[in-house]
Amino acid sequence: MTDSHPETIGEYRILEWMGTSRLGEVYRARDSRVGRTVEIDVLPGAIAGDPRTREPFLAAARRSAALSHPNIAALHEIGEEGSRVYLVREFVPGTTLNALVGGRPLNPRRAIDLAIEIADALADAHASGVAHGALDTDAIVVTPKGHAKVHDLGLAAWACPTPALTSPATDPVRADIAALGAVLFEMLTGEPPAAGARLPGVIIQAIPAEVDPVVARAIGEGARYESAAALAADLRAVAAVVDARKNTSAAVLAPSLRPRRTRVRRARVTALVVLALLAGLVWWYVRIG
Repeated sequence: MTDSHPETIGEYRILEWMGTSRLGEVYRARDSRVGRTVEIDVLPGAIAGDPRTREPFLAAARRSAALSHPNIAALHEIGEEGSRVYLVREFVPGTTLNALVGGRPLNPRRAIDLAIEIADALADAHASGVAHGALDTDAIVVTPKGHAKVHDLGLAAWACPTPALTSPATDPVRADIAALGAVLFEMLTGEPPAAGARLPGVIIQAIPAEVDPVVARAIGEGARYESAAALAADLRAVAAVVDARKNTSAAVLAPSLRPRRTRVRRARVTALVVLALLAGLVWWYVRIG
């Protein structure tokens, strides 16, 4: 490491500086005690150095550390070292959803699967009284195996000028659901939604029509979702419809392929028989000649 970055933080040996995030300086580090690679966020002074935010943030971090879900990046430890406060979390290889989309639509079926995993993560967190507060495509990492991992649950909002979790006018659960609706919209179209936006299903024919009302309801049009679990259930229903439609199409096409394959197979057998007969005649003429 260079002089501007530490060699160690607490009991962790720093491997590399990964950049900055909403929660400060980010490092990849090694915990030799248990033999695992972790990610460490060193909090900025605006959070760690201000008693008005430090203690409430640490309380929120302890609630976040209690979460355990396959689609949530686990928070292993909350460390304090002098004036330094740091978070030790699960190191998740992969790429952010923001980079994965990169202004281009994802395959709709893949987008629905990722949205289901994110909704499941939010539902689990909400059941424990933890909301994300600043969910977007940068807060989600897609692993090399294609699964979503939500980062900074209950913490990212503290890095905003006015933390959403402290605003009495904001329902954090509804805010998370609306944010997920916007994330799904961006996965399907490549662009974040504008005010009153609807999915351009007529233009992008690959987008299943059934997903449009789900996204609209999640974003906040009409009757809103009361829970992330209800949103996940509707997304699973859409996925089932899409899969059933695909299987039906495959079943309709399959019979039309079988006669052609049978004809080709018969033609090959006939050609082999004819060749065998010709070979036999040639052998016979040679022998009697």
